[in-house]
Amino acid sequence: IWMKILYFEAQDGISGDMTLGALIDLGADIEKIREELDKFVPEPYGLAANGFQRNGITGVNLDVIVDGHGCEAAEGTQMGGTQKEPSPLCPHDGHAHTHTHDGYAHTHTNDGHAHTHTNDWHTHSHGSGHGHHRSHSDIREMIEKSGITDRAKRYALDIFAVIAEGEAAVHGIPADEVAFHEVGAMDSIIDIVGTAIAVDLLDAEGFYCTALHDGSGGIVCRHGLIPVPVPAVMEMAQGSGIPIVIEDNVTTEMITPTGFGIIKGLNCKYVSKLPIAVDKVGYGFGKRDTGRLGALRVTLGRLAEG
Repeated sequence: IWMKILYFEAQDGISGDMTLGALIDLGADIEKIREELDKFVPEPYGLAANGFQRNGITGVNLDVIVDGHGCEAAEGTQMGGTQKEPSPLCPHDGHAHTHTHDGYAHTHTNDGHAHTHTNDWHTHSHGSGHGHHRSHSDIREMIEKSGITDRAKRYALDIFAVIAEGEAAVHGIPADEVAFHEVGAMDSIIDIVGTAIAVDLLDAEGFYCTALHDGSGGIVCRHGLIPVPVPAVMEMAQGSGIPIVIEDNVTTEMITPTGFGIIKGLNCKYVSKLPIAVDKVGYGFGKRDTGRLGALRVTLGRLAEG
């Protein structure tokens, strides 16, 4: 008896956009993902699965466009065999919004104020007039009331719950009160809910992963220097049974809270090796060139039960 599974290999880290990109590359229909997201997303957005190649391997570099601006689509693109670094500001309308999306840098404009922050809860810094802060309870209600399938809802709710619990432990507050600053903004909600929809479309019955690889050192946030792996990832790792391998030669974050939250929320089982009959493989590239491949590999295959 064979069980259909998804196998996540994160030797180069994992983030929300890398995961959704890999699932689209694997065969999750982007048009069907958009159709489902249209039942959920309350504001204009774009989803672009850009073909991408590094080290001779092709995959998807996913861009989520919100606020009517598509600067992300022009950034992190493959140019002459190297990854283009994002420009510091995107000159739309004389205003700019700068942030990291799931830990990978990009910029766009938003509501006439300059912003700079990271997009995975652990830090933020912004000017006035930013209306995209949502609590865990807000996001849970949005998902529950949406028209997406029950299974996709369950995946999305589970992913948000484990991330909220991790952040709550770091900050010493109840999970429902966790303010999902920019991760609560629509681009990151699309990463997580889009991933839930894609997993549902692929119709896998089980989820497995290798050890997850992260960088070392620290990253600077509004409150100062925080260590890598970042505190929320370390909280989520507790009791998960999923090992984290530290890469000393990469001095930045490679596992974002969203990335680890997806793995833990899907209840992935860690295995060092898996005797899988491979049906298809997908690669999702991140936005930062770490000197490595910088891609998440996801395999759709069959595993013999018992």
